[in-house]
Amino acid sequence: MADAKTEKQKVKEITDKLEEGLKELFESEKYKSYLSTMSKFHNYSFNNTLLIAMQKPEATLVAGYQAWQKNFNRHVNKGERGIRILAPAPYKIKEERDKLDPVTGEVMLDKDGTPQTEEVEIKIPAFRAVSVFDVSQTDGEPLPELEAKELLSTVEGDEDFINAITYVAPASIGFEDILGASKGYFNIEENRIAVQRA
Repeated sequence: MADAKTEKQKVKEITDKLEEGLKELFESEKYKSYLSTMSKFHNYSFNNTLLIAMQKPEATLVAGYQAWQKNFNRHVNKGERGIRILAPAPYKIKEERDKLDPVTGEVMLDKDGTPQTEEVEIKIPAFRAVSVFDVSQTDGEPLPELEAKELLSTVEGDEDFINAITYVAPASIGFEDILGASKGYFNIEENRIAVQRA
């Protein structure tokens, strides 16, 4: 029974340290700067994300030519070829339509009994091809980073830390050989976290 309490104390001690470290990170100026910069990047649609991946699979942060200059104090390197995506370019047209009563929704008639008409402006969805550029194609002010340094050797208490994380994790955690450069992944169907074996 004493061992269980000791294990619980170890877990609490480690999770408290982790919590404090995360609190320090999330309240830091570096994190605020990172979030402020990342908020300036556009969230691309699935189709545009696919177009970017097809043309430049290694792309990470993508923005338009002027966006790099205005928002990030960076410029596109001379000779760089843009990544072509689709940008919304809706246009408006005017159209004659029957005038509807706002209360009943019925067509309004004039004193002669003929339907009244009104001119309405309609927005027609359309797209145009535009070029965007990956951060690797630019130069200028460095972008803030929140980079987790890779642990390359053992650390005192690492086994306790792993046990604590395994104990509190909402999914099972396992170590395995993962193909490619990935250090881990989450399998949603199996509710399982896989970590690259050291």
